[in-house]
Amino acid sequence: MKKIVILTLCLLLVFAMVGCTSQQQAAEEPAAASSASAPAEGASESAAVPVGDEMTIVLIPKLVHEFYNYVQEGANQAVKELEAQGYKVNVVWSAPTAADVTEQTQKLESAISLNPDYIGIAVINGESVKPMLESAQQNGIKVIAFDTDYEGSTADSFVGASLDAQYHSGEQAADILVKQTGKTEGKVAMLTGSPDAENHKLFSGGFRDRIQSEYPGFEIVTEQADNDDKEKATQLTEAILAQYPDVDIIFGGDGSAGVGAGIALQAAIDTGRVEKDQVKISTYCLTADPQASLEAGQISAIIDYSPYYEGYYTVMSAAQEFFNGIELQGVDIPFGIVTMENLDTYSDEYRQICIDSGAEYWNK
Repeated sequence: MKKIVILTLCLLLVFAMVGCTSQQQAAEEPAAASSASAPAEGASESAAVPVGDEMTIVLIPKLVHEFYNYVQEGANQAVKELEAQGYKVNVVWSAPTAADVTEQTQKLESAISLNPDYIGIAVINGESVKPMLESAQQNGIKVIAFDTDYEGSTADSFVGASLDAQYHSGEQAADILVKQTGKTEGKVAMLTGSPDAENHKLFSGGFRDRIQSEYPGFEIVTEQADNDDKEKATQLTEAILAQYPDVDIIFGGDGSAGVGAGIALQAAIDTGRVEKDQVKISTYCLTADPQASLEAGQISAIIDYSPYYEGYYTVMSAAQEFFNGIELQGVDIPFGIVTMENLDTYSDEYRQICIDSGAEYWNK
């Protein structure tokens, strides 16, 4: 009898130990799952992997820049409108500090580790990120290229100006600047943006080809890469004006170039080294700095396409697919030309231009 009691006590002890072990494992498993879904290093707190009916999109611009602040503003507006309709959208903003291919690649790698539903990216160099984007797609992440399309892109859609439109925008810049000079011959300087930026290459290519083919009396005397940096553009223009004080046109091939060039031009006018109204300068995108430069008379034309609507339509098109099953389509952002003559009416007209061009395809 004593042996039976001892045996029974031993069995109870074993069962108790097994039960404790199972409870410990159960307590540890949720912690492991929570750790696996935590945001990657450097991501914002809103970067958690979506659950249920929530959608997450990571947006990776080229750099920290006024232009992309407007992109983010447009994305945030889309989130507000979608939330008013009962849809929950998480936007993770992950901006490289500079237009650096390596840093953008690192941002993309971190974004993929979050396993979001969508990644929107303004590609600096297509070949550098293409393998990673394809890998993301193979793992079920949809890719939306915004702002910059590129040859051989495998993105699921593109929101921005088409490659043809980007090239044509350079031609538009050439036409308006030559017209503003009122001359048939003169000297031209080019600030060409970032050497690795696909859209800057197209902007500059269209401008260069148009000048050479349609305006043979105008000579392109220098081309300088400003890396989409206002301070560098200012310094480059100071040197250009010192070497070519009789220059007639300065083409700004990005959102900073013309603004920086205008600062240098104003200084040269103030010191009497260049005549007022002698030099006509263009830049890209109607944002705060270019508008102020236009109103101050430092630049004479803005070749505009809206960064605000790039962000808005990137988020909105993704949400229409995620929540409503409307297949992703490309959204063409049109170009326009802004001068002092149409500045007051331009912004009110632009949204309707986008709608008329079919940008909001889900409302058809």
